[in-house]
Amino acid sequence: MSEDAIPASGAQVAREAADFQWDGNKLEPGIAIALSGGGFRAMLFHAGALIRLNELGFLSRAQRISSVSGGSITAGHLALSWKALGNAGADGAFANFKPVVVEPILAFSRRKIDVVDALTGLLPWTSAAEQVAKSYEEHLFGKKTLQDTPEKPRFVFCATNLQTGVLWRFSREYAGDYVVGRLDKPKIPLSQAVAASSAFPPVLSPLVLKLPDGSFTDWPSGSALAVEDVAAFRSQIILSDGGVYDNHGVEPIIKRYLTNFVSDGGAPFGRLSVLETDWISQLKRIVDVTDNQVRALRRRDLIARFIEGNKVGDETRLAGGHARLGAYWGIDTDPRKLNPANALACDPSTTRKLARIGTRLSDLGEQISKQIINWGYTVSDRSVRSNYAGPMGTRAPQLPYPEAPIS
Repeated sequence: MSEDAIPASGAQVAREAADFQWDGNKLEPGIAIALSGGGFRAMLFHAGALIRLNELGFLSRAQRISSVSGGSITAGHLALSWKALGNAGADGAFANFKPVVVEPILAFSRRKIDVVDALTGLLPWTSAAEQVAKSYEEHLFGKKTLQDTPEKPRFVFCATNLQTGVLWRFSREYAGDYVVGRLDKPKIPLSQAVAASSAFPPVLSPLVLKLPDGSFTDWPSGSALAVEDVAAFRSQIILSDGGVYDNHGVEPIIKRYLTNFVSDGGAPFGRLSVLETDWISQLKRIVDVTDNQVRALRRRDLIARFIEGNKVGDETRLAGGHARLGAYWGIDTDPRKLNPANALACDPSTTRKLARIGTRLSDLGEQISKQIINWGYTVSDRSVRSNYAGPMGTRAPQLPYPEAPIS
């Protein structure tokens, strides 16, 4: 063990994470949305899901939108487009959502970022994560900072602090984690925050934040670190993809709001009859199995919460505890298990192929990109109308891009 390492048991870390009181940590009524990681595949999938959440009147009433990795690209663009959406109509929907939010995301998906930026990042004066941040700045976010995101809804972009092993949050109000402390009203470029959130290891990771002395403040509840250790951890922050810690992006919403909608564009776990048995291949497979187990536990917990809460069907009767109203859907969800009235047709063999597209920050092709948007729209509609027990809009579903059918 390094002389600088500070021992912490798994149980201790879990207990600290559960007990820590973030700003406004109280559980309260309200709608929150989580967008998972998964590269451009997830970015497009969430764009489709958000179209449907907008039509059903949920998006305009959202209090918080939490995101990870590819989901943070979508969320970042949505945050900067929020004012341009104007006021929602009588049905709670933004009339111009597709041209303002979705079309620019589709255009951005034509970029080929990961390979070029990873190779450029091999140069000694830069890194892959810094190059990805520059690509986001040039093609999507410009010079905007976290202070250019709206006060409501609050957007939270999640990364993983590799030094502390916990979730790092970027938002308008603060950035930080519960171990190191907080940066109040950070003027960090949005491109940098999203690059940290999508710093997929090992190729695009890490993104290193170096901040002036005195930038951090302590949490009111104190720190998990001894006073003499804090300065070393604050001198530079080494961040990786938010999916390393929580690929669903649910931690910032599940303990705060009683109604949660969770869109999961993460790659499904593949069962393989034939495997390479060399050391490197085994190690990669073991990491994949471990990651899948963690995600499966989170999904089971989420779905159990929704089953319990949707039986009640009323936020005012959910007085804390485990239950939540809402719905979960994944890019690998079997549409045959969700069949509300007037559901859009989709072919399970087509949607399985879309779910297995690689996790890249690179052009997936016009037709496939539009199909992924259509699938996000379709499966979110099926899940919400099959599972969610609260009030919602009544607009009939219609494919965003009928020229790219999934049936």
